[in-house]
Amino acid sequence: MTVHVGGVDGGVDSSLVRAARLAATGLRGPRLPDATAVVDALLAVQGQELQPALWGLSRRVAPSSRPGRAALNTALADGELLRTHLLRPTWHLVRPRDARWLLELSAPRVERLMASTERAWDLGDLGPGTEAVAAAVADGPRTRAEIKAELVARGVLDPDAPGLAFTQMLMHAELRRLVISGPPPAGKELQHQSYATFDDRVPAGYGPLGERFDAQAAVVELWRRYLPGRGFATLNDLRLWADVTVRDLRPVLAALTDAGEVVQVAGTGELEGLVLVATAATADRWLGGGDRGGDGGGDGVGREPVVDLLQAYDELLISYRETRHVVLDPALPPPDRSGAFVHCVAVDGVVAGRWRWPPGAGRGGVDVQWLRDPTRAERAALDAAVADLDVYRG
Repeated sequence: MTVHVGGVDGGVDSSLVRAARLAATGLRGPRLPDATAVVDALLAVQGQELQPALWGLSRRVAPSSRPGRAALNTALADGELLRTHLLRPTWHLVRPRDARWLLELSAPRVERLMASTERAWDLGDLGPGTEAVAAAVADGPRTRAEIKAELVARGVLDPDAPGLAFTQMLMHAELRRLVISGPPPAGKELQHQSYATFDDRVPAGYGPLGERFDAQAAVVELWRRYLPGRGFATLNDLRLWADVTVRDLRPVLAALTDAGEVVQVAGTGELEGLVLVATAATADRWLGGGDRGGDGGGDGVGREPVVDLLQAYDELLISYRETRHVVLDPALPPPDRSGAFVHCVAVDGVVAGRWRWPPGAGRGGVDVQWLRDPTRAERAALDAAVADLDVYRG
């Protein structure tokens, strides 16, 4: 069922969808009380560029309680947030209560993708290495370097093996719920990745699913958690974000639509031919005259522009594959993650440049490459964003 509500030809265009996403992902409107609430609201946050990802969490926290870099690294060290491979073969930040069910849901597909890579590299059976990884952390958290040294000492890992072999062993141990991120070595941030026993960091049971895992219930939970934090998205956006099949997603979407929990709205303009899905509350807010909470994105008449320094894999960018173009300017080249300038400068939610994370600690050193000539007001807004980053980094 497609619900046609308001707007041109009864649908939603890129401008409305972009504004809704800025609000839903937490970059506009009321902010959340802390970083754990941000991750709860987004369910999972891509975190392979760890320190920039933590910065992205901080931007979604209310200014009165916005954490700095040290506080967010402490949250990881203490296990309030966890970092592991799930959904897709990449790092994500999650809350402990969501780690087990998300891994149960996504691990089989991720391991099939990994198997293809392992065949291509002729890596052989990595199973013994996976068990050895678990044994290496049985007496307490260990760093990657410490685990690798132990695997070599045990004869499980050839010291001359390609680095990918060890990386795959670690990922299999994560996906099989044997290990997960642990506290960092004393005095170091979590780019010095450590691992701990999974059950020591993750509570028993399956969080919102209860004591037992149920695949269909997991897909229901996936829809219910993804949509509120993403605004309007297509079925394929979720399929590619979570790497869950259309066959599994479509019947749950139909049931939630029939129950009135979600609505499906036709896209117009650049979104012509697509059907976008939103929660009933989101649709009412943006299409039914509900309060939008001052989240217009800074692109309205008389408003100053808002510049966001987004990490390369910010959820505003990575949560959507089929409809990511709503944050891209068709006159500019798409984001390029090669080289040091991997992160995105967005003006009112539209990518307009690239930036690189400053080296070391302390203030200063933010380099920006604009993809077009910025206005004076945009330069001023960038200066404000850089000042915020300086405060965050301390």
